[in-house]
Amino acid sequence: MLAIEYDVDERGEIELVALVNAVEENGEDPDGEHWLVWRRSFEDEGWGCAPVPPEDLRLLESTEDRGELAAIVERIVLADRAAKQGAVAGDTKADR
Repeated sequence: MLAIEYDVDERGEIELVALVNAVEENGEDPDGEHWLVWRRSFEDEGWGCAPVPPEDLRLLESTEDRGELAAIVERIVLADRAAKQGAVAGDTKADR
């Protein structure tokens, strides 16, 4: 599983930090779930981490065009951010 690490500054601009292969070398975590749980333990609670869906990974691997790569990464990060913000907006005190 590939994950995109990113930061969002106070102006809302996204900065790519890293692309992370979250699969353990010995194959014990093929979906990267242990890594994601570990990543959520950081101070940002995983907000700066977007798992790359398999279909998007295929798109990333099939192009060498820098503009297309940037557009795919941006779309993944924006979708991740929107999903996380939507989850927080739907969170109520009764849910906690």
